[in-house]
Amino acid sequence: MTAIMNRAIFLDRDGTLNSDSRDYIKKLSEFRMFSFTPQALKILQKLGFKLILITNQSAIARGLSTQDEVEKIHEFLKKELSKSGVILDGIYVCPHHPDDNCLCRKPKTGNIFKAVNDFKIDTSKSYFIGDSKKDIETGAQAGCKTVLVQTGLDKKEETMNWRIAPDYIVENLLYAAKLIEGVES
Repeated sequence: MTAIMNRAIFLDRDGTLNSDSRDYIKKLSEFRMFSFTPQALKILQKLGFKLILITNQSAIARGLSTQDEVEKIHEFLKKELSKSGVILDGIYVCPHHPDDNCLCRKPKTGNIFKAVNDFKIDTSKSYFIGDSKKDIETGAQAGCKTVLVQTGLDKKEETMNWRIAPDYIVENLLYAAKLIEGVES
């Protein structure tokens, strides 16, 4: 007997759900969720996808932020999303410095596969939505379809030189949700 597997939307945070900064989002007062984020996630949740946040937060290792501050941001995010009936099923944070060579820092897939085990996810029926080359590489290496959103620091024109191209490129998370809704219906 085969186990029933779930589908997931793996989501980057900064530049995908909220505005990004080259100087990192270090504290709650710097966090600005995009106005379309709740509506987009509601569409994806209604399609039956688990919503899983996969985020690199090296500001912790760099001493620019703390684990507590990042958790405050995530608690605020969950509270704001819950007002629209959206529930994040999981949040997986890599707090390490890029030089630490950990397994959880994107583009490595450690945090995705933690979520796969925790939620019994079939990555071949899942998507990774993000705003950067690292996000697209992470999703592709995990076997997900990938969607690049144009609300972050990487732009569409730069993707021509990427080793792994995104499956889809859209303006923002809401367009990504509508695209996936169309593909899945």
